[in-house]
Amino acid sequence: MYFSQFSRKLSENKTGVAVARQLRCNGHLIEMTTDQVVTIDGTKTEFYTIAEARDFIKQECYADNLEQEIAHDIYEELSDEKVAKIIAEHHQVKVTDTLIESYIELAASKIFTVDAVATQIRDLNKFDKLVEGKIDFKLNDGSVVAINKDTQLHINNLLQNHNEIVEHMRESKENFLSVIQQIRE
Repeated sequence: MYFSQFSRKLSENKTGVAVARQLRCNGHLIEMTTDQVVTIDGTKTEFYTIAEARDFIKQECYADNLEQEIAHDIYEELSDEKVAKIIAEHHQVKVTDTLIESYIELAASKIFTVDAVATQIRDLNKFDKLVEGKIDFKLNDGSVVAINKDTQLHINNLLQNHNEIVEHMRESKENFLSVIQQIRE
């Protein structure tokens, strides 16, 4: 392969169309092809310029970061004594600063868990409730599921020592709902 062929291949996007301009923004690749199509990470968009796509990414990243910072700050405001008391209620372990921080991070992440400590810590945060009486979780596929507290307690009791099922439920909304369906039967 000649250098000119190599550089031409480098200037093509995933679909094989030549790229006129490209820009990286917050971990995303924005490209404008020679036929004036703007893509973000190889996905065609409705934007007409790279600047519009860049502004969109910055706005999305800012909103995500702001939401995470608010949630994290709220959890940071919980007193260590309160969290330590919750941990001591549910587990017979030595409560350390590291353990407290770990539980705060777990609660703030909204990852699905059957640990009663994380659930109780999340109950303390009034901004952590999408719908009253429900608790929401973020799954690995990016989807969000919400279940009522009674269902959460039932799942906690049933799956307490079954980490492989909990991991399976974390993967996707379909997995989560199929396990819930099986529990109901």
